[in-house]
Amino acid sequence: MRCPRGLFLLLAAGLGVLCLAEEKEAQTKPSLRAVWTLPAVCEPFSPPRIQDLKEELRQTGYRLVIAIHPDKPPTPKGEYPARDLYIINADGTGLKQLTNTPDKEERTPRVSPDGKYFTYNYGDFLVDAQTLKVRPANGAYVWAPDSKRTVACEKRGIVYTDMESGKESPPLKVARKVDVLDLSADGKWFIFEIREYLGEKYTIDILPAGGGEIRKLPNHPAKTGECHPAFSPDGKWMCWNAGDSLSVRSFDPALPDATDGKIVTLPKEKLGQDPCGRWSHCGRYIAFVKIPHTGSWRVHSPLCIVRVADGETITLSPPGWVGHHWDYDWLPPAE
Repeated sequence: MRCPRGLFLLLAAGLGVLCLAEEKEAQTKPSLRAVWTLPAVCEPFSPPRIQDLKEELRQTGYRLVIAIHPDKPPTPKGEYPARDLYIINADGTGLKQLTNTPDKEERTPRVSPDGKYFTYNYGDFLVDAQTLKVRPANGAYVWAPDSKRTVACEKRGIVYTDMESGKESPPLKVARKVDVLDLSADGKWFIFEIREYLGEKYTIDILPAGGGEIRKLPNHPAKTGECHPAFSPDGKWMCWNAGDSLSVRSFDPALPDATDGKIVTLPKEKLGQDPCGRWSHCGRYIAFVKIPHTGSWRVHSPLCIVRVADGETITLSPPGWVGHHWDYDWLPPAE
């Protein structure tokens, strides 16, 4: 039976109104998709937007680049098979292998502040974060805020390397060589760790990027071992391995201790022992490797993500095992 023309037009008009309403709702509903902007604005303790962390991460579109050992036992000498690089969505889906070099380690990826590039093997290679094209480089592990240079503190002093030309800056002398792990968003402060320093077995320390005296940050009250600090992308927060778990506190070099003294230690039963962390660009999440409290840090373990606001975690379970000490970093959503 044919539909009367008047009824057909009425139905079409109704569907059009419904589609317009749905489109308007979609436009007004806030998107969770991660926006990689500079300067970054981090909101570590903002309330969760979706209780299901996996779904929240899926909607952000975040990805991670990770270095993975094949799922094979170590050699009789205790050596693990060489790592390769993979890309994975932050919700644990879409695993994609980037390198395939069974006889050579590919590790320590580090994403530029603008999210356009990442290095690996401590700056030996530069990768376009969208096309994944790779080229050799002669950089360092830590990026400068301009996303054009990397920086290291060497025996010669502080040296910046232009990632396009490979040209190095004149060394800036410092009182002692330190292994800088991060540089604040304003480019003024390095952060790192020193063992057996100023009467403490473990210390988290900062150094002016222009050279000067090293400042020791206050120890965690537990004093069970502290290492691997990282600044949030906006430089206003820091996380570090506080021994039993991952801890977060504000960073303000204008204060005598460079912090207001408040420490949030994330739940150790969820994060395991000895976790080191890398912040997402928005500061809401930290990626870490989970090592069971009853196990050994020498055993490579799965990559996890914690939501800072409520300590909720998820485990990403690609085949093989992620290495420790920042063998992973965040990437912006794919275009």
